[in-house]
Amino acid sequence: MGRGNLEIGRIGEKAAIKFLKKRGYRILATNFRTVFGELDAVARYGSVIIFVEIKTRSTDSLGPGYLSVTRAKQRHIIKNALLFLKMRRLKDVDWRVDVVSVRLDVALKVRNIELIENAVEDYHV
Repeated sequence: MGRGNLEIGRIGEKAAIKFLKKRGYRILATNFRTVFGELDAVARYGSVIIFVEIKTRSTDSLGPGYLSVTRAKQRHIIKNALLFLKMRRLKDVDWRVDVVSVRLDVALKVRNIELIENAVEDYHV
């Protein structure tokens, strides 16, 4: 990932976290690393633990960010989520995966943020 993409990703993650907090999500962790990779954000909303995948785009050429959350990426997120729950000793807790798509303009200012709740419904790894 080039320097520009890293900057775009950081801007998007910061905007997404701010967006989630305004919606009442309590952020438990960001950029949480496991042996399987990384979770962009982990939050709590009420009694539900939410694993958030954040996708940022600065152009429309590839479509909205959520389109890049493939079945393989979904399995990857679920593996990380299950490991997070195990590491934190969170048993019998409701959880879900949400996707936040952030669209930036050419000046890298937030143009739009879209939240897709329960974006991954099939939890078979």
